[in-house]
Amino acid sequence: MRLRTSVAAAFGAAVLALTTPASAYAADGVFSYGFNTGNQLDQRAALFNPPGKQCITLKLPNGADFAYAALNRTNATVTLFADDDCSSDAFYVVPPGKAAPKKVLVRSVLFSR
Repeated sequence: MRLRTSVAAAFGAAVLALTTPASAYAADGVFSYGFNTGNQLDQRAALFNPPGKQCITLKLPNGADFAYAALNRTNATVTLFADDDCSSDAFYVVPPGKAAPKKVLVRSVLFSR
């Protein structure tokens, strides 16, 4: 009887682990970054509760080549990349609650959770 109960409990735990919602792999908080398009300097954009463990190409308007002044107000570490698909070497790592130097240029990001 105990074996059957143990097996049922293990099966239930496995089912719960496999059905964890994707939001469990998201960073809680806001990641913001600056950009300029020539005539309108120092605009800001933000990602709210960004997904974790997947590359995010930052949305930049026409005329903006890179983002800069990244501010990580999430609960996850974010890695900044200079290319669009997080395939280059990690360019800069920003812990939760910290900012990258304004001169660090970025095009894509990857959150640790």
